[in-house]
Amino acid sequence: MKYSILKLITDKEYRLRDLEKLRGFLIQKYEGNTIFHNHISGNFDYTYPKLQYKLIKRNLAIMAIEEVCDLNSKMFEEIEYIDIFGDMFFDIKKELEIKNEDIVYSKDEMFDYKFVSPYLPLNQKNFRKFLDGKYDLDKAITNNILEVLKGLGIWLKPDEKIYVSHNLKMDKRNLKDVSMVTFGGKFSTNIKFPDYFSIGKRKSIGYGTFVIDKAK
Repeated sequence: MKYSILKLITDKEYRLRDLEKLRGFLIQKYEGNTIFHNHISGNFDYTYPKLQYKLIKRNLAIMAIEEVCDLNSKMFEEIEYIDIFGDMFFDIKKELEIKNEDIVYSKDEMFDYKFVSPYLPLNQKNFRKFLDGKYDLDKAITNNILEVLKGLGIWLKPDEKIYVSHNLKMDKRNLKDVSMVTFGGKFSTNIKFPDYFSIGKRKSIGYGTFVIDKAK
């Protein structure tokens, strides 16, 4: 699986909320290209977003996956400045990584990850089930992983089961003046992912991003 990560480095440290501003800037710059706001032919794209906005060590970044991978090369050449809600930055250091790394199923090995941004696994319906003890985070992570695999056209065989364990802590975060339950911490699964993939809600704008946990 081919993917690329374009980092836009300035002398400012950014926050997650700045990713929506970056998306707005790129939507305006590349007006008419619906991939920047996750739409296809006028309809919202509910598959795994192939273009994702990331916060990597407080720097703005864009991950482009599979058929949109080369879009980052285009932006690497064309972006001369960024406008983050009126804050203009002309002195930008751009770093482009192009990788080829598959998502891999393992029968007998577990891989350890840590979230580097808040994880949003619950919608309104399953949040109530979670509070009632009828829906746990292992199930949520499993469903989110299956969503990623399906969105990328990766299909497991009937006897290939996903195993998950976690050490997550609940927190709250205001998103557009709405209080949302988020989680942070670590999880393990028998699916091997590249760094900076995301699961859960709002993954196209940086939430639920995880990397390999190198502490173990």
